[in-house]
Amino acid sequence: MLLATKSQGPLKEVKGIQRSMKVKVKFSAISELVSLFEGRKDIQLNFPGRTLKDLLDHLTLKVGSKKQGIFLSDKGEISPHILVLINGRPIRGLNQVGNMLRENDAVELTLPLG
Repeated sequence: MLLATKSQGPLKEVKGIQRSMKVKVKFSAISELVSLFEGRKDIQLNFPGRTLKDLLDHLTLKVGSKKQGIFLSDKGEISPHILVLINGRPIRGLNQVGNMLRENDAVELTLPLG
């Protein structure tokens, strides 16, 4: 977690404390996900963590164990059933779940083409 006060100056990393981050999540062309989030296609979400995997784990907790494979595969990679875009850029390839997110990033979850 990053902490600062007026007297401290720059932000300092504090080990062992998970930082909460706010991102915008958009569900495109995945009606199943929209229905799981009360019919909303766009949500502002605070989640504990910094990486795409942290966000996808948090979303999995929100939708429940019945939908566990919807975001991440059994190997902990992005599910082949979704396409993830961060600020409009597609996230592809192995080990992309470790991508760091920044405060107020826009994360879109959609269906992959063909």
